[in-house]
Amino acid sequence: MKTYLDCIPCFIRQGLEAARMVTDDDRVQLQVIKKIMNHLMSVELTSSPPEISYHVHKIIRESTGSPDPYKKIKQSQNKFALGLYPKLKKLLDNSDDRLLTAIKLAIAGNVIDYGAAVRFDVESTIQKVLTTDFTINAYDKFKNYLSEANKLLYIGDNAGEIVFDMLLVEELINNDLEITFAVKPGPIINDATLEDAHDIGLDRYAKLITTGAQTPGVVLESCSSEFIEHYESADMIIAKGQGNYEGLGAEPNLFKLLMVKCELVAREIGDGVKVGDIIFINI
Repeated sequence: MKTYLDCIPCFIRQGLEAARMVTDDDRVQLQVIKKIMNHLMSVELTSSPPEISYHVHKIIRESTGSPDPYKKIKQSQNKFALGLYPKLKKLLDNSDDRLLTAIKLAIAGNVIDYGAAVRFDVESTIQKVLTTDFTINAYDKFKNYLSEANKLLYIGDNAGEIVFDMLLVEELINNDLEITFAVKPGPIINDATLEDAHDIGLDRYAKLITTGAQTPGVVLESCSSEFIEHYESADMIIAKGQGNYEGLGAEPNLFKLLMVKCELVAREIGDGVKVGDIIFINI
């Protein structure tokens, strides 16, 4: 996905929001915004939003002196989501289709996103998602691929959200399926890192790797050779969230799971998609 002019204010909003998490000093906050605006003057809109966001958040970290402005938020999100875990397991146990419910719950967890301008209430979103149909639904094709798969690559998104992903990973586990879960190699927004994945115990269910690129969404040209090897050898791939929708192209074995939180992403997907819709797409 290319970057639109409407993305520019969103980058500036993220910069101010992150700076305020680190410092109350108006001068530092202003310096962050000025540096971001100066960088944005030179970018090409042909770059994807994750590519531009990488540089924006690098400016934030360097200007504030904070290597991880969202660290406390990520820790609280993981704690909050783990607190919901027993309730989520009960929802699975009481469902008619455990896999479908696990997929919907994983998408519901995608609302935990500090990169998006629109914020949703997690618990009310869970109830809504469970009773709402996918606007775009690749479930049947997903099951077909899953029945033949030996290697699955799951590309995670945010802290907190990865607890919801862990529920889906547990449902996907069988003796013949090797699951690898990819997170970021370092902090950017509230995206999950190896530290976050280990903190929730995700390593009990999947091999953990990083994408090798600190972009909020996978941009293959920037990823590590280890990640690329997993990406190319996987029989099927699950990619969570808007950032991965924006950064990744189309693959026949690639399934993107997200809740739409941006008018531009809705427009890019098309097919009458609106903000708040749940999408299970294979393109």
